[in-house]
Amino acid sequence: MKTPLILLCLCLAAPAAAQEAHRGFEDISGKVAVVKVTYPRQLKRGEAWTDGPPSMSYVNIYDDNGRPVEETQYSGKQLSLKKVTTWLEAPEAAAFCAALRKGPSPDTSFAETDGSALERFCSGKAKKNFTARFEHDGTSPSRPLSDRLISRTFTFPDKKGRPAEEWRFDMTGAFDSRVERKYAKDGRLAEETAYNFDDLPVSRTVHTFNKAAGTETVSVFNDRDQMVSRTVKAYRETGRLRRITETAFDDGEQERWRNETSYDQKGCRASEARYTGGAQNPDYEYEYSVKADKKGNWVRESRTKFVNFRGKRLPAPGEAPAVVVREITYR
Repeated sequence: MKTPLILLCLCLAAPAAAQEAHRGFEDISGKVAVVKVTYPRQLKRGEAWTDGPPSMSYVNIYDDNGRPVEETQYSGKQLSLKKVTTWLEAPEAAAFCAALRKGPSPDTSFAETDGSALERFCSGKAKKNFTARFEHDGTSPSRPLSDRLISRTFTFPDKKGRPAEEWRFDMTGAFDSRVERKYAKDGRLAEETAYNFDDLPVSRTVHTFNKAAGTETVSVFNDRDQMVSRTVKAYRETGRLRRITETAFDDGEQERWRNETSYDQKGCRASEARYTGGAQNPDYEYEYSVKADKKGNWVRESRTKFVNFRGKRLPAPGEAPAVVVREITYR
């Protein structure tokens, strides 16, 4: 499985708190065919909590290269969303553009929404090497897949084969957004710049590494070059995560909140503390209990909340643990 898609490590990176609902697909060791992540409701049985029916569940199906081809979301047992992705290698992507190719118009821009932006794009990039992915809505199988297009994204590699630029077009062929990537001399990702449908920069993400300290820092800036968030990952000598500190900033670059997550020797989440506005003491904390399969991938994670009351750390009264169950089908 390719590392840009699913990290080949044991319980390594944890996502930001805002991405909590999409956990479970990012830290799997081994070649995977299907991953199902379920959030079971917790039911009180006497003094104990037990798993009830799922509140939400997500199912991803992967191809032989580790790329998602189906991503499905359920609310309870009801299908909420389904996305089907078709991946085009360079010859297929070139053939698609060849079928659309028309003469470029010198007095128009990619930002227009008349549907011809994709045609001009294909004309301008005719001699370049690129791949593509087409995303479709899979929630209405009675309609042909071609009628359920969501977006088309084209990826251009640099001289070393790393993804350097992405162009995204909506279902009508209008330009939607693009991303540029730069890499450091050691091959690590150094910077990403995102552009909107007017082809104006809206965000910039900077990656820095401190080998001596064993840390990686990811700083995100807005269109006014103000820092909006910073994530610092600290690693053990084994290469596994030791701690992640996530910080969000307001318009004046003052701290809004901070989240600190500690990891055990295997790289799985062990504890978490959340702070507001630069406070020294956390508003609340979590402790994690994790079960893993034979490959070392976690298959169940239970999170218990604690609050600080008058300087004392106490279990959150009446609050059920948050449980995530992961089912992994290997190839």
